[in-house]
Amino acid sequence: MAQPWAMKALSAMTADEVRAALDQLPYLCPEDAALETALRDQLARIQEGRPIEAALSAR
Repeated sequence: MAQPWAMKALSAMTADEVRAALDQLPYLCPEDAALETALRDQLARIQEGRPIEAALSAR
C-alpha cells in the first residue's frame, strides 16, 4: 500500500520535500503538467532564495 502524503502548502515545502514530490510525480500523477511546473518553479524559487511574492510578480 502506498504511503499517505501529508497535505502541505507548496510555499511551505523545503527543497528536499519538493525534490521528493518531483521524484514521485511520474508514479502518482504522470500527466499532471501543471503540478510538475508548480513544483519546478517552487524549487527554483527556493534555490534562488526569493520569496514567493517576488517569484510571482516576475512573471
